[in-house]
Amino acid sequence: MIRRLLLAGTALAAACAAGSRGTPTAAAPGLTPTPGAPTTPATTEGPAHRSDAVRYGPSAVRYVLHRRLHIQQALGDQTQAQDVGARIFVAAAITGPADTIGYPTTFLVDSIVADSGTPPPIVDNIGKVRKLVFAGRVAPRGEFVNALASDSVVAQSVVQLLGNFRDFLPRLPIDGVKPGAAWTDTVETTQKGSGSEVSRRAITRATAAGWEDRLGTRSIRVEGSQTYRVAGGGKNAGQPFELSGAGAGSGVAYIAADGRYLGGEWQDSTTLTVRLPVLGVAVPVIQVTRTTVAVLP
Repeated sequence: MIRRLLLAGTALAAACAAGSRGTPTAAAPGLTPTPGAPTTPATTEGPAHRSDAVRYGPSAVRYVLHRRLHIQQALGDQTQAQDVGARIFVAAAITGPADTIGYPTTFLVDSIVADSGTPPPIVDNIGKVRKLVFAGRVAPRGEFVNALASDSVVAQSVVQLLGNFRDFLPRLPIDGVKPGAAWTDTVETTQKGSGSEVSRRAITRATAAGWEDRLGTRSIRVEGSQTYRVAGGGKNAGQPFELSGAGAGSGVAYIAADGRYLGGEWQDSTTLTVRLPVLGVAVPVIQVTRTTVAVLP
């Protein structure tokens, strides 16, 4: 049982490593999103941008993000499985004008609701999250940078599930996206949590299909695939661990003509080796993560 709890925790530490290059380190109390009607993105980045390309711009959208993890591990001659999941209710507000870094942006985590079957320690942590705000900038490619949390302690308690929204918006070409575009990204990220640090190097290939109707809005469908490697370590339940592995994923996202992110879905599978030096074991772990993002009314 001890091994099972340790491995579940260490596998969860790797789950969201690509979601952030770091974690919030300072508090920004009293921040709330500024609502506003979606507008056509401003072209403040300069004349090099194509006028027919879609780029992120000012908007106010509410989302529900559903993340589900299936963790399967082999202990001796036994195979154990565990499912962890949660629905995260988020209000995203991107405001203008943009500065040299990007658009001022806030992500308000209204609440997080655990799926049935999620272990009690994880449920207890995520149940404490109410009105947690991350404030920063959305860069032209969609990265959420310079993020500060309204409560850094609460943010740290759920960072393994939530990240800090760095890659919540799909990455786009620097000059925007239009149907037929194709691009490749290589991104190295580090996710720090309570007692753990996991790095991930990912190569993503994406293409933009034609225009589609999404929620009654003219939108571009972006399809992507990814391969990656992960490595890291730390302590879980007071026990040191090391992990390494590789994986692959694929998914689809929708970007409205006016620059709003209209959700999508992503699935990836990771094969890990988790080493517990104190127990003298190296355990193979397979982890499948499914994430869907939907726009709320």
